Amino acid sequence: MKLKDLYRLAVEAGIKADPRTKEEIEAELKRAEEKMNKLEEKEKRWFDPDTLWNPYADTRVLCGDPDMEIRSVIWGVDVTPSEVLLADRLKEKGAAIDAIIGHHPRGKAVANFYDVMHVQEYMLQRFGVPITVAEDILSPRIKEVQRGVHPQNFNQVVDACKLLDIPLMCVHSPTDNLVQKHLQDLIDSKKPERVKDVMDILSDIPEYDFALKHNAGPELFVGDKNRRAGKIAVKMTGGTSGPKEIYEQLVQAGVGTVICMHVPENHIDEAKKYHINVVISGHIASDSLGMNILADRVEKEGIAITPFSGFIRVKRS
Repeated sequence: MKLKDLYRLAVEAGIKADPRTKEEIEAELKRAEEKMNKLEEKEKRWFDPDTLWNPYADTRVLCGDPDMEIRSVIWGVDVTPSEVLLADRLKEKGAAIDAIIGHHPRGKAVANFYDVMHVQEYMLQRFGVPITVAEDILSPRIKEVQRGVHPQNFNQVVDACKLLDIPLMCVHSPTDNLVQKHLQDLIDSKKPERVKDVMDILSDIPEYDFALKHNAGPELFVGDKNRRAGKIAVKMTGGTSGPKEIYEQLVQAGVGTVICMHVPENHIDEAKKYHINVVISGHIASDSLGMNILADRVEKEGIAITPFSGFIRVKRS
């Protein structure tokens, strides 16, 4: 499979699991086209053409020939220059590594990743929050994240890969979409009555079982295991944590329990204030679950995968 086809496979998998409808995604892509058409000729030099078909700003091929044939990859959660050196050292020792795939965005994908946070507006709407309210409370948080990523040394890892001639791709929102859909469908089908039932469902998943054995598994941050779970909202995608104001809106929409990978400290007090149970599934285990769903599809294309950098590899039938 060519690198560009692997990239498209990842994006298409993300679209199929996206919290938005096909029509909503197409509308987003149409807006990107309209934005491009309004640009001055000079500004078009800076326009990213991938936005015309890829709705995920945090997922890109960052370096390497798109037409390169890929037979094996090394795939991890957080790719840093150290991981790039490790990959190069493994290649020196004879390991077959054609490219590196990272989960968390790097390069231009991290510089603009705040853009994917708009997905949370649609998610809140699905949970029962008016879309106008969702947009209004997300806007300040998105701007905060934008300011936070702006000063980062975003191309450090990309430069390392270029110097060592190793193709690099990051796949973030597509795999977060996959874990989002997987867990929400699972919770909806099992209909847990109590918070402890939610915890039991998570602990039976291999990635979370592994994390529990390493003291990094699901934890109850707010609430009590014996309390009723009520309506359960799974929040695994959308770039990063949203604003703390979501809890007031979620409780008004009838949500009693939120399951997410991680939360900032100010979310804890807000959830307590509005009596919402908060189950933290675990960051790396949750990332790994979504990555595994995609990795299984990639392996079916004949591509060998070497997990590293925290990726808990679990194969499913």
